[in-house]
Parts: sequence; structure tokens; C-alpha cells
Amino acid sequence: MFIESRILDKVTYGFSGGPTFTVTRVALFSGIVARNAERMRPKYRYRAPYEHIQQVDHDAVIQAFMATMGPLYGFRFKDWADYEATGEVLGTAAGGAGETMQLVKAYDFGSGTLSRTIKKPVTGTVQLYEDAVALASTVNTTTGIVTFTSTAGKVITADFEFDVPVMFDSETMEFNFASYRTHSTDIDLVEDLVA
Repeated sequence: MFIESRILDKVTYGFSGGPTFTVTRVALFSGIVARNAERMRPKYRYRAPYEHIQQVDHDAVIQAFMATMGPLYGFRFKDWADYEATGEVLGTAAGGAGETMQLVKAYDFGSGTLSRTIKKPVTGTVQLYEDAVALASTVNTTTGIVTFTSTAGKVITADFEFDVPVMFDSETMEFNFASYRTHSTDIDLVEDLVA
């Protein structure tokens, strides 16, 4: 089960995390290192500090942890380091009504590129364009699939914000009561690849 709600996004300075890859490296007798990717996509991990938060925010974090039964259910998280996409090319339109495309974000470096499937766009932030002209569309915010009417051969691009589907990476949550009515905790999150 996945809960389509975002956990409190008031993380404080000290937030860390991002993509991780699993690559097997074997040093050969020749000195060459053979490399093999175990996954063709990254898996995101985060450490999100909530420092000196007020009682209402403390309650919101506890509510999320309890309702998800710790790491049992996934939920949305705002990755402050990477949550926007602008001018992302989705593809070339086939033409007609009811055409669908998946939201993606491309990461380019030199001749290398990686396309990340975006399944959790933020409601009200998705804008499609057909050859740079705004295009009316509907978006499924649980899958990242957009539906629109297009003209054949036109390039479809999108601007949007997105969340990362995550789950708690621990079965325990500990708070530090640093002062009267303020609380602190660090939570570890890992991407929910099934969501």
C-alpha cells in the first residue's frame, strides 16, 4: 500500500541524501577495472532532520510514522535538492485525442544521459507544451501519466514539480526533547521502488 500524502516538508539545515547506484567493480590482473551496473536506475536515500520543531509539527511526524507502521507503507517526500523539472521532453506526438505520455526528467552530462521516470507529480504544477505552446492536459498524480490532445509530429515538453515515493528506513523513531515545547529527530528514508 502507498499513502498519497507528503510527510512534513519543514526539514532543517543538515538535510542530506540523494541517488545511490549499485555497481559491481572487479579489478582484473591487467589493472583494468571491470564494471557492471546492478540496477539501471538510482535508488534514493535521505536523512531528514527535524530540529526544534513545534508540537503541531512533532505531532504530524508522529502521525505519519504511526499511520505507515514505520517502514510498512510508502508515502511522498519533497527532495529539496531535486524537485523541479523544466522543459522536459516527453516525446513526439502521434496526434489525436486521448494521447498519453509518462512524465520524465532527464539528467545529461557530456554524451551520457539518464532518464528518470516521475510517478508522483505535485498536483497543480504540471504544464504541458506542444512545440513551446501551452497545451491543456490532465495528469494522474499517482502514476505521472499525462493525457492530452495533440498534433502529429509536435514535440511535447513539460514543466512540473514532483515528490519522491519513500518509506521509513527504520522501525524506530526517537525524539529529543531539547527544550520546552520543541522537539528534534532525524529520520532515515529510502525510496519505495514499487510505488
